[in-house]
Amino acid sequence: MSVLISLDWPSVRQHYDERVRVHREALSLHGKRRVPAFCDLILGISDPHGNYSAAEHHLGPKVLATNDNAEDRVYRMAEEFARLSSAHEVPAVIRRVNLKYLRIGVGSEISCLVNPERCWVANVRTIWTHLVIKHADDVNKANEELELYRDADVESEMEYRMWEAIHGELATSMTRIAEEGRRLALSDRVTPGPLTYLWADAIANALYEQN
Repeated sequence: MSVLISLDWPSVRQHYDERVRVHREALSLHGKRRVPAFCDLILGISDPHGNYSAAEHHLGPKVLATNDNAEDRVYRMAEEFARLSSAHEVPAVIRRVNLKYLRIGVGSEISCLVNPERCWVANVRTIWTHLVIKHADDVNKANEELELYRDADVESEMEYRMWEAIHGELATSMTRIAEEGRRLALSDRVTPGPLTYLWADAIANALYEQN
């Protein structure tokens, strides 16, 4: 995985630490039933580190404004994510809750932030990194295929199924990225992040930003 060699591993570790901070804060707010504050964090409104997918496209306010009982539904969805034993159930939970503007990109970030030991992020950054691996480090091919997801109308059934399918493919690639990232970070005298999927998310973020 030669594409990872040039990454700035101290920066990757800093990014990872920010996500862990948000993870802990989110669990604290959820446990204390501070529903509005929890939703603002986990939808990237009060802190973009809470949900990059939502923050980049200003989806958090839309989720809260366009859905009935939105805060309560987001809170309860996160509760379901926290109880999952398999992240492959994440798309089904998102589909069942059925919040407008909250599909797999935003929802998978929520799942990972509340249950990072089992759930991974399926957003533009991690999908692009997965595609780079799939195409043997061919960034151009990854860019071309990514457009299918970037331009998708995620409110449609066909596009939802496309995102659902790629979500399932990410488990293996994110684990592989995390393992290779651990090796490279250690060679650069940086302590890798112990939470596999948040560590992989930090690596994917750095690689995407670099390219």
